[in-house]
Amino acid sequence: MMLDARTFVFIITLSTILIALGLALVARGPLGKVTGISRWAMATAMHSLGWIFTGLLRGTVPDLLSIVVGNGLIVFSVMYYMIIIADFLQQRLNRRPWFIMLALLCTTLVYFTALQNDVAIRTAVISFCLSLIAFQSARLLLLNRSNLLPSSRFMTGLYAFCGSFMLLRVFYFLLISTAPDQQPFSGNGFKDASLIIFYLFSVLLPFGFILMCNDRYLVQHNRAEKELLQKTHLFERLSSLVPGTIYQYQRFPDGRSCFPFASAGIEKIYEVTASEVEHDAFMLLQRIHPEDRDEVIASIRQSADTLETWHAQYRVVLPRQGLRWLIGQAKPEKLNDGSILWHGYIADFTEQAMVEAKQKQLEQEVLQSYHALEASEQRLRRLMNSSLIGMMQGNATGVLIEANDVLLQLLGLQRSSIDQADVNWFELSNPPELTRQINAIRSLDQVESIPPFETYLLDREGRQIPIMFGVSKLADSENEWVGFVLDLREQKRIDHLKSEFISIVSHELRTPLTSIRGSMGLLESGVVGELPAKAWQLVHIAHKNSQRLTALVNDILDMEKLATGQMVLNMCELNLCELLPQALEANAPYAETYRVRYQLQTEFSRAMVLADSDRLMQVMANILSNAAKFSSENDVVDVRLIAKDDSYVIEVEDHGRGIPSDFHDRIFGKFAQATDSSTRQKEGAGLGLHISKTLVEKMLGNIGFSSEEKVRTVFWISLPKL
Repeated sequence: MMLDARTFVFIITLSTILIALGLALVARGPLGKVTGISRWAMATAMHSLGWIFTGLLRGTVPDLLSIVVGNGLIVFSVMYYMIIIADFLQQRLNRRPWFIMLALLCTTLVYFTALQNDVAIRTAVISFCLSLIAFQSARLLLLNRSNLLPSSRFMTGLYAFCGSFMLLRVFYFLLISTAPDQQPFSGNGFKDASLIIFYLFSVLLPFGFILMCNDRYLVQHNRAEKELLQKTHLFERLSSLVPGTIYQYQRFPDGRSCFPFASAGIEKIYEVTASEVEHDAFMLLQRIHPEDRDEVIASIRQSADTLETWHAQYRVVLPRQGLRWLIGQAKPEKLNDGSILWHGYIADFTEQAMVEAKQKQLEQEVLQSYHALEASEQRLRRLMNSSLIGMMQGNATGVLIEANDVLLQLLGLQRSSIDQADVNWFELSNPPELTRQINAIRSLDQVESIPPFETYLLDREGRQIPIMFGVSKLADSENEWVGFVLDLREQKRIDHLKSEFISIVSHELRTPLTSIRGSMGLLESGVVGELPAKAWQLVHIAHKNSQRLTALVNDILDMEKLATGQMVLNMCELNLCELLPQALEANAPYAETYRVRYQLQTEFSRAMVLADSDRLMQVMANILSNAAKFSSENDVVDVRLIAKDDSYVIEVEDHGRGIPSDFHDRIFGKFAQATDSSTRQKEGAGLGLHISKTLVEKMLGNIGFSSEEKVRTVFWISLPKL
């Protein structure tokens, strides 16, 4: 077969293109996915088919087609064999052994050279060399981009020289030769051997160079894969510690969506595995709470349109965990295919949401409580202002924080003074009473409240105002207190009028009563003559009642003197060990009328106190007479003198019926008597104990009692020791 140079070049070019396409199918196409024995079978079939085209079918099909197809199949199958063998050796040895690859290449060239007498085989040899050089050049470009080529200029220049010389030699042979079908060898053994060695060297040198670079590429590639695997494991471990899931969410232009990546935390967050939503996110979206789903989808669309960060808080309904609250944030980016890819995280914040919900509920309750408290405060203010008693709130320094209208009116103050904290309670106190009021307020550190007591205030004009003052500690406060002030001016005026009236009446009654009692005494004693029995009985009753009336008038006068401060006590040193026997002896006749006797018990021979002898005898007479009156017949009233701390204490104990509990708080009041009918039958107007208490307190002492009904009653008087 005779071929011209152009046809020969066309055949070689077309064969080379077909071989390159075949190699592309192996590298990137379906042929690269074939594995195992199938690869060997496919390579053998291609090689056999190539021989069929170049040999058996020559003459049946056009020569040009048989040469191109046969040549291409033979060369491609041989190169496919080399790829299969190289992959096999790499899998077994984990690298490409150079000497084996060089041996394969030499065997291939010898195989083609042995058949070089045929034009088709000659074409195959040249196509193989060109394809191999092109493949090697492409591979070198790839290695150069990966910075895997050696830095030696000698190796790079040697490869470029050999490759270029090989190409020039081939094209020179093709274009200059006038007889392309002429044998390429001269028949001279040495010359032909030199030419074959040159061909081998021109092809093997760059091929070995590529193998060396490829080994470097494999080493770095394996190292990069190992580092990537380590980083992947590290990322997985770190992401497993993150409270939630780290994910990638992709939304395609056709509306489909998926999670290309999701950390293991998605199983806890959504109760799905990463593989279940890797290609379709429908299952996950369905678990969003129906009331929140539309809002979440709308927020995703808005983020996709604006490419702004997506963030949302929403609820999900999970099969096992039930209702949960999630919070998510992701940064979107637009890909070349038009899809949007979000990188972000989703975390469970159910506990925080519950706390926030509880906090909102508490805030609402606090707001409601505040409004209720405000309304209650307004009602309390109205009640305070409508009260007849002055009320105030102050602190430990005496500054008034709040006051009702009654107190402001009493003191002649404006409310603006209270609002400006310009009023101090201590400055309003009467100087002689200031210490008492300060001590009362300071004592709230130990007690909750102070019993009310009478004192005086000064208004803005300096006038004294008698008041009843009580103070209590303000609840849940360390230094604030609440005070109550009752204006006693009207009461004092009425008491003064009453006292004057009683004083006048008492003085007017005292003189005629004295005369009547004296006259009745004379008649009763028989000085004016013996009286008939009935007449004497009437005189005796009148005399006795006149004595009681005289005692009542004397008590009223004493009470009036004490109330007005007109009674002057004659304080002197007294020995209680001498005074008590005298008191018992003076009251013994009275006790005998009730068939009761007194018994003194003391261990002292000297017990000195400072007191008024006559008034102390009056106090003892009141207490001893009460003990005798309320004792049973033949009882003994025990009188004891004991020492307690810095005081001497006189105790008078009877074994009568005791004092009713409802009468304890009133026993020292004016005209105080128990409601028991039997008490009414006893003598007395109920002034004795009141006068006794006032007298003892004026002598700087104290008086009190303890009682058990139907068992005993003990009255005690305490006076400071000298």
